[in-house]
Amino acid sequence: MAYSGNKGEWSELYTFFKLLADGKLYSGDGKLNRYDEKWFPILEVFRDDSPNRNTYKVNAAKNNILVAGQSIEIEIPQSRFDEEARKLLTFIQTLQTTTGINPETERFMNEIDCGKISAKSSDKADIRIVIHNLMNGTKPELGYSIKSKLGSDSTLINSSGDNTNFVFRVSGVNDTIVGQFNSLKKFKVKFDLLTEIGASVDFISVATDELHSNLTMLDLGLERIVAECLLQYYSGNARSIEDAAIKVTEKDPLGIAKVNSNQPMYEYKIKQFLLAFALGMTAASPWDGRFNANGGFIVVKEDGDIVCYHFFDRNDLEDYLYLNTRFETPSTKRHLFGSIYKVDGEYRLKLNLQVRFKG
Repeated sequence: MAYSGNKGEWSELYTFFKLLADGKLYSGDGKLNRYDEKWFPILEVFRDDSPNRNTYKVNAAKNNILVAGQSIEIEIPQSRFDEEARKLLTFIQTLQTTTGINPETERFMNEIDCGKISAKSSDKADIRIVIHNLMNGTKPELGYSIKSKLGSDSTLINSSGDNTNFVFRVSGVNDTIVGQFNSLKKFKVKFDLLTEIGASVDFISVATDELHSNLTMLDLGLERIVAECLLQYYSGNARSIEDAAIKVTEKDPLGIAKVNSNQPMYEYKIKQFLLAFALGMTAASPWDGRFNANGGFIVVKEDGDIVCYHFFDRNDLEDYLYLNTRFETPSTKRHLFGSIYKVDGEYRLKLNLQVRFKG
C-alpha cells in the first residue's frame, strides 16, 4: 500500500519516530523555546486508542523499542528510529508538492506494523503516550495533539459556516450604504465606510445553539468577548489573538476590567477559550467539558526539534496558544458571511471565526 500525505500528516509520523528515538518528551515555554532541563521519560507510545492497538515500548536500559501487537513482537534499536526520523524530516522539508509518497519510510512502517501516517481528522489526540511523571511518580497515558511548523500554518479553530458565524446588528445605514458596503472586497475598507458615516455594529448572538451552549459553558460573557475580538480583527485594528485581547480589554465590553486593573480579566478568559478548542471542544458539536487531547500539545519546529506543552503545565500551554495564534478570514462565499442583509426591517451582518497558528 502506498501512503500519501501532506507535510502536516507526515509530521505526525515524524513525531512518532522522533519521540521513540529520543525516549524523552521535552517541555517548552510560551515562545517555543525548549526547556533542556525539563523533560519526561517516555515509557510507551500508541498511535490510537483502539482496543487492539500496537504498543511501542521504550526499553531505556537496552536502547531499543519493543513493538508488540496481535501480529507482531519485535525489538528495534532506538538508533534505527533516529535514522528513520532524520530521513523522514529531510523528505518533509524538501517536499515540493501538496502531498507526497515516501517508499523508504513506507518500508519501515510495514516493518513495525504501522498502518497510517496520521490520526483521523476528527480526533483531537493525534498520539497517545505513557510518560513517567517524575514529580509525582505517576505513569499516565495521555493524548496529545500534534501541530507542525514544517508545512503550512495549522488551524486551531476551523471555520464551519453558521457553526462559526457571529451575528451583529448594523445601525445607522440605509439600502444605498448597504449596497456600497456589500460591493467592497476588503473588510477594513468596509468598516472604514461604516465609521465614516457614524454607523454602529453591535453583537446580537452566535448563529447556532451548539456554539452558544459551548461558549456559555466556558463563560457567560465569552460570546461577547469573542465577538468584540472579531470586530477588532475585521475592522483592521488587530490580527493576532494577543493584540485583539488588548484592544478588547481597553474597550471593556463587559465592564470588568476596572474591577481590579491588575487582573488580566479578558486575557484569562480568551486563554480558556483557546485551550478548550485546542484540547476538546468543537464549534459544531455539544461539548461535555472533557478534553480528548488530555495531555496537551506537541509542536514540531522548523528544524525538527519537538517541544511539548503539557496540560498539567497549564500556564505554559495557555501562553503558547495565546502568543502563537491569529485570526484569519475564511471564504466569504463558502461560509456565507461578510455582507449586510435585512431581517424584519433590521440590518444584520455575520462575521466568521477562524483561528490559525502563526508562521
